[in-house]
Amino acid sequence: GIGEVMGATFLAEIGSIERFPSYRSLIAYAGLDPAVKQSGKFNGEGKISKRGNRHLRRIVYLMAVSVINHNAYFRAYFLKRRREGVPYKKAVVATAHKILRTIFSMLTNKTFFHIKEVNSL
Repeated sequence: GIGEVMGATFLAEIGSIERFPSYRSLIAYAGLDPAVKQSGKFNGEGKISKRGNRHLRRIVYLMAVSVINHNAYFRAYFLKRRREGVPYKKAVVATAHKILRTIFSMLTNKTFFHIKEVNSL
């Protein structure tokens, strides 16, 4: 689901993976982390923060839509989130989070993406 152009654009936008101590910092750099809204006793998580790199956020969103259509593993995760009642765009962003966690792990461990079988998440 992720082609050469998208992969190259992603790598160009993040630079070196060593810049990020954890996958959470990569998600925050992309601006896909949840924005916390606080007021008095109310603590709520609303939309994504959008404080990060807008070009990276766009390419990760496009990667998420692509892998939902072409990869059974990520499609199963997306459909699981939809069955839980999550709206479409939130489910795509959740899939984007999963992609970023997977890519971070692949780049830091220098491994390839292999799934033995897709189970119903």
